[in-house]
Amino acid sequence: MVPRAQRFEIRVPVKYRPSGATAWRDGRTENISRSGVLFRTDQPISPKTRIEFLIALPKEVGGRADAVICLGRVVRTEPPKPDDPRPAVAATIAGYRAPGSSNHTADPQSTDPRRI
Repeated sequence: MVPRAQRFEIRVPVKYRPSGATAWRDGRTENISRSGVLFRTDQPISPKTRIEFLIALPKEVGGRADAVICLGRVVRTEPPKPDDPRPAVAATIAGYRAPGSSNHTADPQSTDPRRI
């Protein structure tokens, strides 16, 4: 069994949309790992939906403040918590690119059968 990637409690704004859509939706990350992200939003999206999401990673994570556009798939949703009335969306990170670039970098763990 493949061990779970370490999760980091990083709370930053995230914009997301179903792949192919033009309008971005807003959310806020709860945690991020090498293989995925959990974020809260007022507009949840169904499991198995392919998505794109834009995250501005804090300087502490990558050594410089950078935004990345990630490709992934929703793997589950979670109900609201007592301290946050919004449902959560958990999504894989199968690849990423810098905004304005068309070249996606694939995650080396993308062969994990639990992923896309």
